[in-house]
Amino acid sequence: MSDSNEVVLIAEATALPGKRDELLRAFRELVPRALDEAGVSAFSLHEDRSQRGHFTLYERYHDQDAVESHFATEHFRVISKALAELAQGAKPKITFYEVLTD
Repeated sequence: MSDSNEVVLIAEATALPGKRDELLRAFRELVPRALDEAGVSAFSLHEDRSQRGHFTLYERYHDQDAVESHFATEHFRVISKALAELAQGAKPKITFYEVLTD
């Protein structure tokens, strides 16, 4: 078991019908900004091969403080607004993980 304080977060969202490209653009604007944050060690976007418009973000933070810092950024507010307008359920499904091995 790892003694790391790192936090992995998986966020999933599915675009509303006809909104896939808009949501993808919003995610593509988010990713480089998130990667510029000091506490972020990984932030990558994925799309389900069998369900276009279903996106998954793999996010890895140095610690919980880095997660909270990310949630306080302007780019997080922007993606939250985009999700409210473009995604089913208006909020992503977020699951937090503890890093056990690398």
